Amino acid sequence: MSQCNPTTTIKHIQWQGEPAVRLLAGGYEAILLPQVGANLISLKYLHEGLEFLRTPDDINAFKSHPQAYGIPILFPPNRIEDGTFTIEETTYHFPINAVKHHNHIHGFLHTRPWIVTRMDILNDDAVEVEVVFNADKNTDFYQYFPHEFQFTLTYHLSSKGLKQTASISNKSNRPMPLGLGYHTALKVPFHPDSIADDYRLLISIGKRWELNDRMLPTEKQLPLSEDEMLFRGNGRRPFGPPLDNHYNALPMIIRGSSFHGAKLEDRSKNLRLIYEVGKKYKHWMIWNASGNDGFICPEPQTWVVNAPNLSLPPELTGLTILDPNETWEETCRLYIRHID
Repeated sequence: MSQCNPTTTIKHIQWQGEPAVRLLAGGYEAILLPQVGANLISLKYLHEGLEFLRTPDDINAFKSHPQAYGIPILFPPNRIEDGTFTIEETTYHFPINAVKHHNHIHGFLHTRPWIVTRMDILNDDAVEVEVVFNADKNTDFYQYFPHEFQFTLTYHLSSKGLKQTASISNKSNRPMPLGLGYHTALKVPFHPDSIADDYRLLISIGKRWELNDRMLPTEKQLPLSEDEMLFRGNGRRPFGPPLDNHYNALPMIIRGSSFHGAKLEDRSKNLRLIYEVGKKYKHWMIWNASGNDGFICPEPQTWVVNAPNLSLPPELTGLTILDPNETWEETCRLYIRHID
């Protein structure tokens, strides 16, 4: 691995005592924690002192609540009723880790160690890291999810920002259900001289999924309220009342172009953090904890919460079944732009 540009580097480091990979390119810096769920725990734009992700000050706080920092990988995403579902004559029993509502939540991969398989400097302006999780019969959660699979996650950093590519291959001899999401925690404010009131969130949501008292869909979809329509219009404040809402995705038309993703705008500095997500992410959660914790999570998901247990068609729920040797792939991007 050769170094082309002193401001374009990729290397192993220690981050709060944890093995990490530091990527530096195009004015951006990213830090990845392969051993803790391959979480991209930090993303900054150094040229303007911007810090985009909620990054923990203490590694123990992060490990006790890993889904609330950086970009955690949820596989499967969100809640599964009673931790159980049946797909093509196979019944899956996941542990109940959301005791209050007797659900399983967020899967396994956001806490497991991944392997760094590649680190490359591509040119003067781009670096790339690839991490892999290989699941087989020796994996500790094979008893709950009895499939061999390979999950490859690639992060590409350049002056165009961060590009994330997820690739999942079914290595087992039977069909494998696939649900993927990210608990992406965006920092508010991301500019050091701004305040939360300067910020507005726009996001490509469609209808809201009605949730019951266990935070599971009733299968009923509701029209957006006047307040929720601000997410698709002039933007809504990302703080204030607690949010833990679920929506299907509906691209927005902005200046004649279709946009699927979220935009977090700092209107005092004329800055826009853009989170583009691929078309296979068909649903969103919007979560901000208490509403005043300094972050907002626009969470793209491939399937609706509890998808395998719903009576709705896969075209609506996003439930995906991978055949043996089939590979699924999709991308997301995060980058900063000045508002015209």
